Amino acid sequence: MKENRKKTTPAPEKKTSSPAVRGIKRVFSMIGKVLATCFFILVITGCVVGTVLTVHVMDYVDKDVVVDLRSLKLDSTTILYANNAEGQPYELKRLQSPDNSIWVGIDKIPQDMQYAAIAAEDARFLKHEGVDWKRTMGAFVNMFIKIYPTKQGGSTITQQLIKNVTGDNEVRVDRKVREIFNALNLEKEYSKQEIMEAYLNVIPLGNGVKGVQAAANLYFGKDVKDLSLAECASIVAITQYPELRNPFKNPEENKIRQEYVLDQMLELGFIDQKRHDEAIKEELTFRKEEYIEEQNEIQSYFVDYVIDEVLHDLMEQKGYEKSYATQMLYKGGYRIYTTVDESLQKSVEASYLDDATFPGVRNPEPPQSSFTLLDYNGAIKALVGGRGEKTGDRVLNRCTGITRSNGSTMKPISVYGLAIEKNLVTWSTMIDSTQHTYTEYDNWTPINYDSYYGDENGHVSTAEAIRRSTNTAAINVCNQLGPRTCFDFLKNKLNMYSLVDSREVGGKIYTDISLSCMSLGSLTDGVSPLELAGAFQIYGNGGLFTPTHSYTKVLDSDGNVVLENKENPTRVLSEETAVIVNKMMQGVVSGAHGTGYNAKLNGVTVAGKTGTTTDDKDQWFVGLTPEYVGVVWMGYDIQQKISYSVYPPPLVWKNVMGKIYENRSSGSFPESTKVVAKEFCTVSGDLATENCPSTETGYYKASNIPGTCIEHLLPQDNIDENGIDHDTGKPWWKTDD
Repeated sequence: MKENRKKTTPAPEKKTSSPAVRGIKRVFSMIGKVLATCFFILVITGCVVGTVLTVHVMDYVDKDVVVDLRSLKLDSTTILYANNAEGQPYELKRLQSPDNSIWVGIDKIPQDMQYAAIAAEDARFLKHEGVDWKRTMGAFVNMFIKIYPTKQGGSTITQQLIKNVTGDNEVRVDRKVREIFNALNLEKEYSKQEIMEAYLNVIPLGNGVKGVQAAANLYFGKDVKDLSLAECASIVAITQYPELRNPFKNPEENKIRQEYVLDQMLELGFIDQKRHDEAIKEELTFRKEEYIEEQNEIQSYFVDYVIDEVLHDLMEQKGYEKSYATQMLYKGGYRIYTTVDESLQKSVEASYLDDATFPGVRNPEPPQSSFTLLDYNGAIKALVGGRGEKTGDRVLNRCTGITRSNGSTMKPISVYGLAIEKNLVTWSTMIDSTQHTYTEYDNWTPINYDSYYGDENGHVSTAEAIRRSTNTAAINVCNQLGPRTCFDFLKNKLNMYSLVDSREVGGKIYTDISLSCMSLGSLTDGVSPLELAGAFQIYGNGGLFTPTHSYTKVLDSDGNVVLENKENPTRVLSEETAVIVNKMMQGVVSGAHGTGYNAKLNGVTVAGKTGTTTDDKDQWFVGLTPEYVGVVWMGYDIQQKISYSVYPPPLVWKNVMGKIYENRSSGSFPESTKVVAKEFCTVSGDLATENCPSTETGYYKASNIPGTCIEHLLPQDNIDENGIDHDTGKPWWKTDD
């Protein structure tokens, strides 16, 4: 039987691709997969970056403004002022800090200056809200496609202000984003006027200058408020490239940019054609030579000391750390009103540059010297801290920066003033001047430099003891007063803070409370010339003491008082005592055997006191005129004996003060109705009679006049050996009135 089979239609035969085709397909397949992968990676990365950027950007939105415009005045130059002959302040010196900047209010900045800045830097400043989006996008596109022939800046005045204040100038996207949002926030917080004021006060304008006020002073010698339109445009022209358009270095480049600024001002309608043309034609005169001279100028010893005193007072009175006090002094925009008389300062400086001022000495090298000049209110009028050319700023100032034993200049301030005040002595009291050995001071036997130990009785009058600088007499009086009394008066009343109460070194006690220290000035550390000058002011003003000071007040940039020296004078001696000691010291210069006779000035009354330490290592002269007290110190920085033919300090003082008084008249020292002039017997020291063999004029407190001399009284029947009149029962020289 036949098997029945179903017929089936065979499947069509597959066509097989060639190997080349198959290879191409595989390549395209791989490329597709790579592209797809890259696409998804880019999408994912874009999302991540977008998210991060959004977070980063949003981090700046609605944040507090990072720039506090109200604190910018801290970056301002401090100016020192002196008074002219009419008592009006003028600029003496600017303290040099890294940036010379003087803050000025918008009301003092000419409208022309403001318009010039807008025209040159930000034409739509008055319309935008911190960012000029058109300029920003243009600058961005120009980075990739050169649609502008030059590099375009998109920063507005507000953005430039932020860069100048923060110093953030990195060329980075995140910095630009940060700047944009800070600018937007800044304009929410401050007005256009406040932003313009800040901008014009902080922009760098070449030669270390910041701000238009300092630039106006530097380039034109004017305040900004007095600048012409042409000068305003010239200063604004510096802003983009301060080095290229520096008026001192490249005046031609400055002129090109100035004219561009003026053209822009005309185009924007800020000025008319007439003003534009006049400004273009105006010839600008820059202060280049004065600037070079100022740059090379070394500040005076006085300015050095003002800096030291203000720093000290900021730390002491305000509690500032030294670094912060220094920052405030140099960059706080302070206005310091000083006490200096610049004509006196320059006169003393000139004298100390002239070798003829100083007598020759026999040493191989001449000694150093300083000169300190005060008025009688404690105000420092001049300081010169060394001979010859000053070599730098804040170098050693020998008026204030050294302390030395002051020798016999100690006697009037530590001994004789107090002794007269306490009625221990008078002008003519005969003081024991013989030599004594003080066993309590290691058998010390002081000597007198001229070997004079008084008259035949071993006595010397108070006035003569000062005139001749007799050591033994001063020691005798000091011993009666007590060294502690003298010490306390000097330190507590006359601010001689360098004196040593007690100090232990290596088991040994050092103190200035001793006879030799208080009567002869043989001190542990010594005193500064300024301290000594301050102490002697009491003998030129009737017994008043005011602490020495180099400034009257310090104001901040807003005019608020930071520091002020307004202490009222303190009476430390009676008027009559001060007048009497002054007259005694006049004898040092004009009297017989006066140690300061070489200090005489024609037409000027001079009182003074010399002082020399052991072995002539330090020499002094304190000279008083009716207007000033001046102190000369001479010595070596590393102490050695000064060998001389003529004692130098009084001559130095005369040479310096003589030049000062060539151009000044002199008055007279204060007098007192409580001081009376009387003739006294030079033998007894009592008031003279017609029988006294030798007399002189003395000056006495009306409340403490000595008795009449009985040593030369002629015998009379009714007067006994004690001078008692038997008829009246009283001393014969006493009357009922």
